[in-house]
Amino acid sequence: MKKLIRQLTGIAACVCMLLCGGTLPITAVAKEASVQIEPRMTYILSYGADLSISNNGVATITGSVTGKAGVTQTSVKVTLQKSVSGTWTNVESWEASSDSRNASVNTTYQVSRGTYRVTMTCSANGESESTTSATKTY
Repeated sequence: MKKLIRQLTGIAACVCMLLCGGTLPITAVAKEASVQIEPRMTYILSYGADLSISNNGVATITGSVTGKAGVTQTSVKVTLQKSVSGTWTNVESWEASSDSRNASVNTTYQVSRGTYRVTMTCSANGESESTTSATKTY
């Protein structure tokens, strides 16, 4: 008799675990579905800055912004910076603006030995973003 009670208790426990375990994922999915997802940027579709330095010290500096459909004004400003005693110092800046969805800067600059990066600020219809390139050493 004790053996039968233990078996029935074990079966009941298994049934409870199966029933309770089966409802948890459904509840979790229902909670996730109520989360609002909002776009991060209203007018800017994409943007980026890049720096490369050739073997003879010619730095190629690029920065661009692309607005979403309907954007009528874009602008971009890139600044070449050099690390001097651990502090980033501005070397030169370039700007471009456009009455369209795209604005970009693509230029070259002769650099001396050192570590450089490019910072960029861009905008589309007044919405602004900024980014910094990876550092490059010449």
